[in-house]
Amino acid sequence: MSTSATAPVFARERGNEAFAFAVASGLASAPRSLPCRYLYDERGSDLFDQITRVPEYYLTRAEDEILRDHAHDIRRAAGPTTLIELGSGTSTKTRHLLDAWTSQPGAAYVAVDICREALDGAARVLQKSFPDLELQTLAGTYEASFPRFRQFSPITVAFLGSSIGNLADPQLDAFLEMLERNLHPGDSFLLGIDLVKDGKTLEAAYDDGAGVTADFTRNLFHRMNRELGTTIVADQIQHIALWNPVEEQIEISARFPTATEIRLPTIGQEFSIASGEAIRTEISRKFHVESMLARLEAHGFSRREVYTDREEQFAALLTTKTAPPCPRDKRASRQWEESRQATHALLSAVPDPLLEAQHSRLMSPLVWDLGHIANFENQWIATATATARGTDLRARDHLFEATAHARADRLELDLPNATQAREQLQKTREDSRRRLRAPGENAPARLLDNGLVLEMLAQHEAQHGETMLQSIGLIDGFAWPRPLQDPSTEERSPALGMTIIPAGAYSIGATAGGFTYDNESPRHTREVASFAIALAPVTNREFLGFVEAGGYQRPEFWSRAGDSWREKAKVEAPLGWQQINGEWHTTTMGHHRRLPHHEAVIHVSYFEAEAYAKFRGKRLPTEFEWEVAASADLETEEPRIYPWGGREPH
Repeated sequence: MSTSATAPVFARERGNEAFAFAVASGLASAPRSLPCRYLYDERGSDLFDQITRVPEYYLTRAEDEILRDHAHDIRRAAGPTTLIELGSGTSTKTRHLLDAWTSQPGAAYVAVDICREALDGAARVLQKSFPDLELQTLAGTYEASFPRFRQFSPITVAFLGSSIGNLADPQLDAFLEMLERNLHPGDSFLLGIDLVKDGKTLEAAYDDGAGVTADFTRNLFHRMNRELGTTIVADQIQHIALWNPVEEQIEISARFPTATEIRLPTIGQEFSIASGEAIRTEISRKFHVESMLARLEAHGFSRREVYTDREEQFAALLTTKTAPPCPRDKRASRQWEESRQATHALLSAVPDPLLEAQHSRLMSPLVWDLGHIANFENQWIATATATARGTDLRARDHLFEATAHARADRLELDLPNATQAREQLQKTREDSRRRLRAPGENAPARLLDNGLVLEMLAQHEAQHGETMLQSIGLIDGFAWPRPLQDPSTEERSPALGMTIIPAGAYSIGATAGGFTYDNESPRHTREVASFAIALAPVTNREFLGFVEAGGYQRPEFWSRAGDSWREKAKVEAPLGWQQINGEWHTTTMGHHRRLPHHEAVIHVSYFEAEAYAKFRGKRLPTEFEWEVAASADLETEEPRIYPWGGREPH
């Protein structure tokens, strides 16, 4: 349960709001960090250009030597492709490549950078230097830009300057996955990497004697002041650059000499920075050629050429995409098998008589769910593999057709017993594996390709797992055998407050690719007004305040429909709550315990949630507001699958 409130509309651009959310996310993490992409505004790009010319910063000179000596070799190996440069900035490091590309007619170049000002400035200069070059610019994040690359194929994507060293392992894997998904077989990827060397040389390169790198770090905080309304004394911030030999990376931080409050007014967040505390602004990883090539190979890129400077400080790796985008079938197959394991684990402790009984007219007998899962799988695997089903299986279809039988009536059907239901699950799975190994000649590719049918079956079984768990929770006298958290280990509930989501046009609904239910599509744009939403679900402690304030007896908090429900249901607290000797307790999955104050409140109806929100002077979020808050990534303008992004948890 989460509460929301209408928030004032701010005049700031949404890009600034995305910046603010990215800063807030980094400052809320442990250890604190800030996204390095925001180092590169117009001033930051100018400073970085200066960094490339300081004596200690060897990287640019080494890479320039490689490109000067081998640009035409790279062009011949890559063929007549459109050159796309990631993080192009002022495009100065690309001149040798452009010389080689424009030596042949029809040369095309796409510059990609987060800073529009840097792109516009570079474009004006490049048009004069290369008048016959077909030039385009893309301003935005890599996540937003990558899907547009396919229109330019065949392409050579260049990622120079060892910028890939700014990515920690999870971000690096995500980057390579994006590259893998959006390049076609035959496309090329040119990657510049800084090689591992002695720490003294590395630290000097990132903390030069003239202080340009320090100004580059401080500019991030000047930018926050300019664009986000913070009031940081940026000139006092200390720039720290240290070599970490274990992780093989330079770690750059901004140290605050005095205690500082960082307030982000547009999203209603603030953070206290202690005196002497350091916030990481950037990492710069160093690499070994063979290990990076192995990593690229794992994502479908084969080695073409490796170029190094004379002192072997830097390397440029030219690779070719040799495989189609990585299929989802392995992941889907794993999900399919894991969903069955979860079903067995869920029901393993439930006695057979309870599996065969109906515990609420709102829920099916558990054996019906098991039979339905098996029947649904059998039908879809047969369809996906174009293989025939047995007559006995087709005859049972009517038993497990969800729309044909109301839940309240399903106990009256000729259902299998618990043993038969488990056997049918096992038999169906074995049969499915056999069919998938030898599909028929007319098997529809759209169901088998990328594991679509397996992903659908995994989601379907997981959905019924949730339903069966609800049924188990309603069994009288049955206690779930898995221990619940000991109340003595309760942690305090952090006062996270609320955040503001800016107004704007947001994409709503399922993204393309993979299986989704029809009610999640089509994806469309919807205008959403600015609103505030709690950063964490409502806790038992917070809801208890409503109960103890007489919220269930005060009609001013209840809607007309809610008040009618409250009178009919005769509720005075959430389901399972009871007061014993002045202390609140709860029963969940058959386990009785003291009310865990820090946990999110559960077992409340819509009407109870609505009344609680009104009690707090707020309201419940709409369906669209909730989807925006839960899945819209304002920084990348891409939807998130998980609260932290698009990658599965490790």
